[in-house]
Amino acid sequence: MKTEVAPERQILGIPFAGNVHAMWVFDRETLVFLDVNDAAVQTYGYSREEFLRMRIVDIRPPEDVPELLRETKSPRPKGPSTGDGWRHWNKSRKIFPVAVTSWELTFRGRPAELVLARGDSRL
Repeated sequence: MKTEVAPERQILGIPFAGNVHAMWVFDRETLVFLDVNDAAVQTYGYSREEFLRMRIVDIRPPEDVPELLRETKSPRPKGPSTGDGWRHWNKSRKIFPVAVTSWELTFRGRPAELVLARGDSRL
């Protein structure tokens, strides 16, 4: 799969590359990261290249993955969907709380989801 050198500047009209919050796009069928912004790289500690070889389950504690899989299979409402109470972990496996807002879209020809995550791995 071809990976882009730099993240998209905007997606769905939302600033992506320079957004202060961690953002990514994932494939809704394979759960593979399709694009990530610099804030995600800083927050989670993975390089852009590492992210693009990972799936969204890789940034969740194992005990949270079943709920994530249930949620990703559910149809999304039109427009943004917001949820809090999620937990992610960074490259060093430090767990931190996040609130996410997501939008369904087609990205590079794939059914995908754009995610904006608000959380701080330094907590």
